[in-house]
Amino acid sequence: MSLQECPPSHVCNVQLNVDPSERPKVEAGCGPAYDGRSTESEPHDTEECCVELENVTVKFHISESQIVAQVYPNCMTMSEVKQDMARKFEVSPESLVLKQSGRILCDSLAINSTKFDSFGIHEFNLEMRGEGDTKAGEDSAISIPKLDLNVYYDKHRLPDFITVHIPGEDTEDGQARHVLVEIENAAIVKPFLCGYRDKVSGKEYLDAFTQTGPYFDKLKYRRYRSRDTQTWEHKEKTLNTAHEQSVQCFLDGVNVLYVSAATDFTIVPGKYQSFAQKERAERKLQKILLIQRNWRRWILWKYIHLRAQEYRRLVSNREDEQKRYEQCVEQRVERHQAIKQFPRTKDDFDLLYAEVGRWKRAELKRIVSQYDGPARIAEVNILLDKEIQMLNGVDRQRRLVYLAMEDFRKDQLLKQMGKPIEWIGYKDCKIHLDLLSTQRVRFLTEVYKDLRKPLKKDERLQLLRRVMELLMEETCFPKFPELFDLFDREKNLLLYAKSSDVEILRKRQNILFFELIKFQKRERTKKVPSRMCIVCKKVKSYSDFAIRTRQSHVDTCKSCYYLKLTATENTVYQAILRCIQRDERKRKCATSFAFVLQPDDVRHIIDKIWHGHSAVSKSENLSELRLPRWIKSDDWAPWNCICLTERETRDHYKIDDIEKIYDPKFILHISNCHMLARSLFHTLAAVATEFQETGQWWRVGMNKQRSSNLDEE
Repeated sequence: MSLQECPPSHVCNVQLNVDPSERPKVEAGCGPAYDGRSTESEPHDTEECCVELENVTVKFHISESQIVAQVYPNCMTMSEVKQDMARKFEVSPESLVLKQSGRILCDSLAINSTKFDSFGIHEFNLEMRGEGDTKAGEDSAISIPKLDLNVYYDKHRLPDFITVHIPGEDTEDGQARHVLVEIENAAIVKPFLCGYRDKVSGKEYLDAFTQTGPYFDKLKYRRYRSRDTQTWEHKEKTLNTAHEQSVQCFLDGVNVLYVSAATDFTIVPGKYQSFAQKERAERKLQKILLIQRNWRRWILWKYIHLRAQEYRRLVSNREDEQKRYEQCVEQRVERHQAIKQFPRTKDDFDLLYAEVGRWKRAELKRIVSQYDGPARIAEVNILLDKEIQMLNGVDRQRRLVYLAMEDFRKDQLLKQMGKPIEWIGYKDCKIHLDLLSTQRVRFLTEVYKDLRKPLKKDERLQLLRRVMELLMEETCFPKFPELFDLFDREKNLLLYAKSSDVEILRKRQNILFFELIKFQKRERTKKVPSRMCIVCKKVKSYSDFAIRTRQSHVDTCKSCYYLKLTATENTVYQAILRCIQRDERKRKCATSFAFVLQPDDVRHIIDKIWHGHSAVSKSENLSELRLPRWIKSDDWAPWNCICLTERETRDHYKIDDIEKIYDPKFILHISNCHMLARSLFHTLAAVATEFQETGQWWRVGMNKQRSSNLDEE
């Protein structure tokens, strides 16, 4: 390099894309010549040489995958480079470190004194100084900043630079050149056109804006040569065929290249067809297509009408079912209101007791929430008085109903005693056997009804004479003298007394005459099995004891057992049991446990296992609860049921695969309830296993006559 070509001793450093006011005003001294053995700035004893001033490409390696390129004059020092990069990354210059080949470059070292590759590109490692490398004047507690490429590209929108090597054979003078190319970032912020957001996943979908370049109205003429480029991947393509093709051509004027006829085909002319025939054939095809199109249209129309008819039928059935359900609810409410106003049976009065208990719990909850201290005690005492009054009123009504229904119960008993014996005989023929004892009961019943009628004096005397004649045939009755004496006294009073009150005599006569009807001359030789109740210490027959599927032995009679229980709505549990049995009969499952359970067992299942509410909706309305099958293919059992409302039951029976509909946690909860039910009804499970293994379960529910005939066969 000649002395005329050397740059001046002091030159202002030139930086691309940097405002002149921001360029550092530092003396630019040319460093020593590059020594390939060292990258450190060491003093040399040689004479100062002048270096040609030119722009070079500098690559900064921030990490293994992050590289930034810039163009600087080759005489710029590392200190100036740090100031420029610190401004672009918005960090402090003192915190930056430049390395090359693992060595730290000093600030006074120039770019031309560092290593460069075959293309003249200088590569440095740009890092942040650690806590141990900080200066003594800085506070070590301050957080160290990071090199963020988002700040470098997005905020300053800085271009990248590459050095393109042009070989000598592509240049005019035949010398290789290195051309510095600036890559302008022409990306724009794409405008928001429209879009939507998925409510389930929350993802946003935006309409695409495909233009990647800047707007045309913002393009300005710049005095440099540019070209829009795009990456292109070179792919090789084989133009020649994979195998040789033979063609008919001369080789040397004598020999002719043979052409294979393996793929040739012959065209044979067919029958002549006129233009009219051709048009007719085309119209025939069109007509066929028209017929097929109309046929498919009719099939689709028919399918749509059938589906619409099916849909209307389903909607109508659903509406009818809803109406029936509402009517059943209204009838149930009306029936409950009538029962509460005019109770007659034990279940009706249990319903009243349950209503009183429900009202008491609600009042106690109200008192606890509103009062405290002495006021609460006073309110509880008032509540206790009201409860006693209500229970006394219910008991008084129960006593009146009992007395009013006494004659009705007696009539039903006499009717049952006078009924002939019936059984099923040969070829399912019903046989009636009318014994003398049943005939006697019916005859005496008619006399008993006449005695209770209000008659005139003469008619009453005739009736008394006829009854006294009949009593002479019943002298074996233990209370015959007393009964005969009562009729004789009434007859004397009617004959000789002008006015007398015989109502007391007639009541006593009716009581004794009713006992006469029940009296049997011959005692039955068959001994009725009996047992003593452990509560009331009375000996009673097994029919008077409460039978439950959960008990292991019979020990408490019905009256004593129900005294221990709280008043419950037994009619509701009876209705639930009837629904279970009705459903099992429809499914033709005569061996189901539903025909063995009692209403008390159903109450225990709902209250203790399912806690008195639906497993799905948690509804506590007992009148709507049902116990359908959990698995439809298995017989009903306490360990194969679920507590649901009536509507939920209908939807549950429409499910084919339970695991696809219900949550795994819910299925686990139902399985735990089934395990509890199996432990509570373990005796029932043991009996079921025994009957099924021995093959005797099919006899359950059959009458004695039928079973005896089968045994004889």
